[in-house]
Amino acid sequence: MMLWAYLHCYQLTLDTYTPLQQGGSADEPTVVYHENSNSVVQMNAAAKQHGIELGFGLAQTAALCPQAHIIKYDKDVEKQALLSLAHQLYPLASDIVINTEHSLAIRLDNLLQYYGGYDVLWNTLTHEINQQGIHYHYATAWGIEAARVLAKSQINQMLRERTAITKCLAHCKLSYTDLDSKALNALEKVGITSIGQLLTMPVHELGRRFTNDTIRYLTALRGETFPTRTLFRPSSTFKQHTVLPFEVENSQHLLPYMGKLLDTLSHYLRARNLTTSSLCFEIQLREAEQQVMPVSAATPFTCATAWLDLVSLKVERLVLQQPAIALTLLCEDFEPIEKDTNDLFSDRFTHLAQKQLIGRLKAKLGEQSTQLPALGNSHIFEKMTVYQAQGNGQSYGFDAAPTFLLDHPKPLSVASRVCFGPLRLQTGWWEENTQKQDYFIAQTPQGVRLLVFKDTESKWWVQGVYS
Repeated sequence: MMLWAYLHCYQLTLDTYTPLQQGGSADEPTVVYHENSNSVVQMNAAAKQHGIELGFGLAQTAALCPQAHIIKYDKDVEKQALLSLAHQLYPLASDIVINTEHSLAIRLDNLLQYYGGYDVLWNTLTHEINQQGIHYHYATAWGIEAARVLAKSQINQMLRERTAITKCLAHCKLSYTDLDSKALNALEKVGITSIGQLLTMPVHELGRRFTNDTIRYLTALRGETFPTRTLFRPSSTFKQHTVLPFEVENSQHLLPYMGKLLDTLSHYLRARNLTTSSLCFEIQLREAEQQVMPVSAATPFTCATAWLDLVSLKVERLVLQQPAIALTLLCEDFEPIEKDTNDLFSDRFTHLAQKQLIGRLKAKLGEQSTQLPALGNSHIFEKMTVYQAQGNGQSYGFDAAPTFLLDHPKPLSVASRVCFGPLRLQTGWWEENTQKQDYFIAQTPQGVRLLVFKDTESKWWVQGVYS
């Protein structure tokens, strides 16, 4: 059976702005306002706690929460964000359909030979989506139409059996379908109020009461026909646009947003084994012509960090003629990877293999059993490595930190010689956990280097091992 996954990204505008906001927090009430309908179409949890609901007008929202941050809804911004997500997923899944400005569908059944199972495939895809910070409702079914109804009903299950999909569809509301009001009224007149009744209605009965377009949709919903879809294909050139959440007057404040665009460009280049030596930023201003900032490199780059260093130098001399309201990154000149170019593979052991491995681990061990090590925000060796998300705070890295750190210090039992030290760390007094320790790097007769320290009783202990 053909199996499609449908992702309904219900707050795409909010997810696009939130990771880039400076000085804000998740506790700040934020809503997305649609001017044409004078209604709130998206909001975060903090806004909901103030009593704001979807559909509220601007005056009602301001009355309930005067400090609410208002983001203007822009269909083009959501479309661009969805295209960016499709570019991120394309190396993992080839058959992607962008259905509306805030939803996309992915075919799963033809990918089993590459992933070995639906669990691994689904964990690989959702890991990539979750890294983008996008909230979504999802569902799977035999076709896009049925999966769309289930996703809008917030089923949030990966169903594989036809009987299970049919059972879930039967409980969904007719309002979640793509039928127009005229067709819904006609169904109500003949006593059909649920999708379950609609799925059991004979085709010849449907043909007497509805137009051909309605019949085509209903047969697709039932999985009897499969309409031809236009599959997403990446563009031959790179163009990424982002709207700034506030007007930027200081050019230095553009760097976080430029860095986000460069990360997307880096992913685009790596997926295609390409590099580039030139790119261009277009800065849209409030009441003036856009400013163009071309950036060129002496050698082709792929890494976003290398490009950001060059961009930072250009931004230091950049004077904005007017406050900036949006940014666009363009890249049209690409170069293939040469044999002596190590930039593409310098910190990569195949992007796809990494994501497949994470997907397999999550499928085998569970979501809570997989952790990613990261630098902790501490000078103490025992706290330099953490295995939980630490937010956006600064982390502390130290060149003398060992490759492998022991959970608990062990007595030094091998005759060794000190080859570096002492290195004193005295910290933790603000936490009533004062630590004062002199560390050394010692080498065993076998050439193994150890991080050691001596306690107050002149006993030597091993804290870590260098590779």
